[in-house]
Amino acid sequence: MKHIALFITFLPLYIFSQSNILNAHVPEEIGYPSSYEEYKSQEEYFGLTEGDDTSFLPYGYVDDKDVLFSKTTWEEISLSERVNFPLLFPVDIELVGTERRPLIHYILEEVLRPTPTVRIFEKDNLKDEKSLDDLKKNLVYRTIKPGSRQDPIGQYKINMQGSNILFIQNAGVKVPDSILQRESEIANYDSDNFDQLAILERKNQLATEEIMFENNLLKPEDYTSQKFEYRDVVSYKLKGVWYFDKKLAELRYRPIAICPVIISPEDKSTMDEKDPTPIDLFWIYYPDLRIALHEGRAFNDQNTSKSITFDHLINTRRFSGFIYKEDNVYEDREIDDYITNNALMQLLESQRIKEKLRNLEQDMWSY
Repeated sequence: MKHIALFITFLPLYIFSQSNILNAHVPEEIGYPSSYEEYKSQEEYFGLTEGDDTSFLPYGYVDDKDVLFSKTTWEEISLSERVNFPLLFPVDIELVGTERRPLIHYILEEVLRPTPTVRIFEKDNLKDEKSLDDLKKNLVYRTIKPGSRQDPIGQYKINMQGSNILFIQNAGVKVPDSILQRESEIANYDSDNFDQLAILERKNQLATEEIMFENNLLKPEDYTSQKFEYRDVVSYKLKGVWYFDKKLAELRYRPIAICPVIISPEDKSTMDEKDPTPIDLFWIYYPDLRIALHEGRAFNDQNTSKSITFDHLINTRRFSGFIYKEDNVYEDREIDDYITNNALMQLLESQRIKEKLRNLEQDMWSY
């Protein structure tokens, strides 16, 4: 009777929330069942197989039937914590050898290759792809200098030709119809809603400035430039799956996606006026990064002769992070959505979720 009660207790957990999430070679395969033969036939996708390098361990095939229960969690790894410093440093690569680079170096190196082999996404659901052009805009912020009669550069030089649009057209560059239409709306604006007018003017200002920079219509002395630096990474967000493998009889963890969180160059340029707000740079499917992170090695403060790869560091969870979301019936809402303005209670809720996962494993050995 006790065995029957144990089976009933875990019956709802036996259903795996997302089929094939542990075996998918690309995000599009998540949710569609696959067989062991299909998985092995695509093994070259990883670039390495089980005999190529003893230190690289390709993920093995995990049948959905062998997963007794699973839970998807989202964690944030704060780089202000000392234990996470190997993910952040070195931020000034001129001071160290070429063998030492931070985690963000290997991620961006893989993403910004001349012929990229990985894709980046806007959100953690890995559905909406982010273009490299949009990414590069997040990494550089340029501001046109005001200029003056004594120093005719930047905006003063542009205004001498009438407006941003005329400056672009006089340079022989075509202005998109959407910008011209918005400029017409601004010229004929007759409402008392001046906030809306300011929004329209700001949109046209940014759009025309983007055209100037894309077509190199301005000289370096016409603007100031703020670029992304390694020290601007404040944390990483990590999406992963905890699952109990009944064949191995243990609770295991599999990273699914990772996201660098940075202070944008635009916010850096206004840090004296307001506190910066960190932004998610992009999400990337973690299996796509494994080979790149296997080549990069994290600094081992305890034994410098035994450094470990970033891939090994993440898979073995040698970092400190707090859970800010778990998969749930409320469209995977974050802890901050139901516990607001109370950092202590949010931290306790994060600990409760961790304890729940531990208890699920512990309950497998008692009834």
